[in-house]
Amino acid sequence: MDPTHLQPGDPGCERARMRRFVGVSLGGGRGKTTAIARFEYEGDGRLVLAEARSRWGQRGGGLVEDAEGSEHAEAPFRDDVLVEWLGRWVDERTVVAFDAPLTLPPCVRCTLACPGIASCEVPVVAWMREHGERLVIRRGRSDPRKPALTPYTQRATELLLERATLQPRETLGQGMGPLAARAAYLRRALSPALRLHENLIEVHPRATLIRLFGDRRERRTRHGSAAQTWEVRKELLGELAEGMAFDRVWPDLVVRKVHVFHAVVSAFSAYCWAKERWRGPEDLLASPAVSQPPDSRENEHGDPELLRAAVDALGEMWLEDGWIWTPPRHPRGPETQL
Repeated sequence: MDPTHLQPGDPGCERARMRRFVGVSLGGGRGKTTAIARFEYEGDGRLVLAEARSRWGQRGGGLVEDAEGSEHAEAPFRDDVLVEWLGRWVDERTVVAFDAPLTLPPCVRCTLACPGIASCEVPVVAWMREHGERLVIRRGRSDPRKPALTPYTQRATELLLERATLQPRETLGQGMGPLAARAAYLRRALSPALRLHENLIEVHPRATLIRLFGDRRERRTRHGSAAQTWEVRKELLGELAEGMAFDRVWPDLVVRKVHVFHAVVSAFSAYCWAKERWRGPEDLLASPAVSQPPDSRENEHGDPELLRAAVDALGEMWLEDGWIWTPPRHPRGPETQL
């Protein structure tokens, strides 16, 4: 899509003006598993991957002083380093995508006296009570009596993405607490320069890859020998967009660290969010365009009417509750051009 074709007043006009797309694959506070990626949309219509790294100062990524004052050190993306790096690149034409929760579950956000989940009148919790049990896929649960609905660890977006077979992580599920806390801190630290749903979005790289390429190819980016997973990641990287260019970024290095690869997918998600004008929950209702094998999770659990009813009932509650942005499905391949 050529963003210059949009006219002032078009609801996608502000997004269409975006020219820089940043992805952050967020790890723990020490920064060792945090990576960033940066796409630039050039005037000639090329999408250029200008950065993809897990340390600032790495391969020309900027100078970082060490404890002795040397300007030739490298630093992992700890909080202070990540905030400084983002401050260097964020402007009015930048959108940033994090692959970590940018909002907390409704029970954690709530300041009202709690009557219990069964009696709660908070609209999004009432929605979860009505639709949650039907949305959850109970694949492989060891204890069928385990509650499917826990609004103190889940948001509406995770329930909907699970029904759409996009394998989300619960906001405060196992191992996610420290990551969600770090993301909450960073969102506050980066405000008001970054504003949720305006130039700051939450994404899930695995969900993006499943939507674009199918769950089988996405699994192959994580399972197999190192050489096999690197090769699959490299194939998908080359298929994201026709004519994508690399500026001092080597694809062979990008694919060797899953966090760096996911940062690139997050940044590409930000690009598509702006240029394709993703809409939110309605995007989950798009007709499949990727041919799924007979044993696909989507073929096994997909129920478009169930999903549509839940999306319709959610209305605009997702704007406050939070949303993991995923693409409407489009066939993606070497011949595809945005």
